[in-house]
Amino acid sequence: MIRVVSAQIRPGMTLAEHIYNEAGVVQLHAGTVLNESAAARLTEAGCGAIAVEDSRAEDVAVVHSIPREVMTRGRGLLREFREHVRVAGEAEGVRVPFDDLLALVRAIEESLEAAGQNTIEVSPLTMADEFDYIVPVNAATVSMFVAAKAGLVRRTHDVGLGALLCNIGTALTDDPAKHPEMSLKVLRQDQRFSAYSKAIVYQHEERHDGSGYPRGLAGNDVEPLARIVAVADMYCSLIAEGNQMGQRLSPQEAFDFVTSAAGFEFERTTVLGVMQYVAPYPVGTMVRLNTGERGVVTRVYKGLTTRPTLRVLYDANGAEAAQPYDVVLAAPENQTVLVAQACDL
Repeated sequence: MIRVVSAQIRPGMTLAEHIYNEAGVVQLHAGTVLNESAAARLTEAGCGAIAVEDSRAEDVAVVHSIPREVMTRGRGLLREFREHVRVAGEAEGVRVPFDDLLALVRAIEESLEAAGQNTIEVSPLTMADEFDYIVPVNAATVSMFVAAKAGLVRRTHDVGLGALLCNIGTALTDDPAKHPEMSLKVLRQDQRFSAYSKAIVYQHEERHDGSGYPRGLAGNDVEPLARIVAVADMYCSLIAEGNQMGQRLSPQEAFDFVTSAAGFEFERTTVLGVMQYVAPYPVGTMVRLNTGERGVVTRVYKGLTTRPTLRVLYDANGAEAAQPYDVVLAAPENQTVLVAQACDL
């Protein structure tokens, strides 16, 4: 299987996985050969990345960190809740769907356990109007994965709930500096939220060097779980269309942006603890090497996520390889070979 983003979808491609609509119902089944109409609908919908069949990568299994139906469910839940908060106009009296949010967190947790991966992928977002719904689910997924790997299993639900709602306050204010306080007020409408979840939504914009908000906390004054969510939220936001940077960064650019902030905006060990698991180029992604060769990522390694193994399908001149071959970027002999960028099939 090979991943293609919405802009690369073409008629004639065969789906390697189901496509779900916003209600979580299968819209197109795996094995469907896309005609012009179906390809156009998927492209216009900004469906993110989908997996398509390719005989050269039959043994490449694209495993999503969380299934599409869970992502779709989360998107719908957050869209509905955010609209409820916006219409209410204030936090007081807001009806928080705590049970539904907790069920979503548990579904994410179960999906991560079932996938059994050593790295985590982030679902791409190509439509700006989905930013407020998909980014929180992505950030929650990454944060929960990292917390579990760090041995904080008892806190994963708190982390997930905090990450899902850390930006819900933006539905009540256009002032970025005020949204953590607004988010906290929303959580206070339901006593079942833990102190950890509340600390996450209130402190996720604080920075290690004291440059954050709302209180300008620095160093160890910032709750450790909030530090994890801060890094995850930043990365997931940077690769999403509609972010505050004004343009969507590539996974590698976002990876470099976050890691370069280690020791400054973000506490160094937290950045390393999170980013060692984040795969800028998940299995199935087509990439171009600095040698000019193009291929599909077949394996990603913890701690070396920017140096995957890939199967080269096209040589440096752009010609299809008569016999595809694997290149292990983590091998000593390939230290000068780098992933230049994700590319088209």
